[in-house]
Amino acid sequence: MNDRSSTRGLYIGRIFGIRFYLDYSWFVIAAIIIFQLAARVFPESVPGHGRLFYVVLGAAAALLFFASLLLHELGHSLVSQRCGIRVPRITLMFIGGLAEISREPDDARAELKIAAAGPAVSACLVGVFALAAWACQGFPAGKMMFLWLAEINAALLLFNAIPGYPLDGGRVLRALLWARTGNLRRATYVASRFGVAFSWCLMAVGIISLTQGRWDAFVYLLIGIFLRSAAESGYLQAVNRAVLAGIRVRDIMSANPASIPAALPVSLAVDEYFLARHHVAFPVCDDAGAFRGLLRLEFLKTLPTEKWPYTSAGDLVAANNSEKLFISAGEPAGNAMRRLLTPGESRLAVVEGEKLVGIVTRHDILQFIEIHTALEEP
Repeated sequence: MNDRSSTRGLYIGRIFGIRFYLDYSWFVIAAIIIFQLAARVFPESVPGHGRLFYVVLGAAAALLFFASLLLHELGHSLVSQRCGIRVPRITLMFIGGLAEISREPDDARAELKIAAAGPAVSACLVGVFALAAWACQGFPAGKMMFLWLAEINAALLLFNAIPGYPLDGGRVLRALLWARTGNLRRATYVASRFGVAFSWCLMAVGIISLTQGRWDAFVYLLIGIFLRSAAESGYLQAVNRAVLAGIRVRDIMSANPASIPAALPVSLAVDEYFLARHHVAFPVCDDAGAFRGLLRLEFLKTLPTEKWPYTSAGDLVAANNSEKLFISAGEPAGNAMRRLLTPGESRLAVVEGEKLVGIVTRHDILQFIEIHTALEEP
């Protein structure tokens, strides 16, 4: 799968300019897989060995399986980069891999290429592992490990082929609908509805399995919940992009905002701006109107009140490195939205050159999207 949402995790390295992370949920699923392989699958298939042998074999199989997931996402990512779409990171999660793309493809053809790249890699891996199993005729344990890897990659291929966004099959469906209708938003809506329906099916299977006391019930539930969330957020992102297409920051910003003179003591800034105007942040400018930084409420808490009269607003924003909390008026509104949805960046100063011309907030963009969406035909 590929997505635009950021995830956190443990950094493990960089390949082709793409950063790789392990989500913390990966360790739980890896432990479950190793336990199942070492306790049941391999002892039943290749009896006569000690417990340590099965644990090592299970760990090797689990690592190769997650390497397969990484290669699957790398297939998406390399094709994405060939299409001019940067991929900053790939995260391995409990559900598989997640490639974070910087933007959506420009056309349906690029979307189809990117969506099909991952399954193509998985299909190749099925063949590679099947061939490796055939080559291990004299080593039953190796043969069983590679057969399991071939089967699990085949299962991954079939699972991803389901035509529900954000699965690969759903992205292929979206690409085909996009090519036919020319409407990315409509294509995403249809593919995401299939994705939501499939997620409910998975959750239903999880609930039924839970009543039967099966250990994998929670896995079905977690995957179903994740897919439903991803399908809904994918459609919302498509709506946001459609509404913001061609819109610049200057079209959304609040022009001529109140700004605090850089030389003004913090004590007066609190009285004359924060307490009088009831905002949680104000841009700070020098005498020429050049933006110096964004003075936020939390910065005030870092400075003892007895120092407020002797510290200028300009010095306080400089001490907190807030001079980068700005965006150019001519930038696409979509860029502002991505930044404003980042934790800690709920508002940005808007500049032309170095001069402050406005301020844009998360609320401004979300309200703009809400109004334009409501005015469109259902």
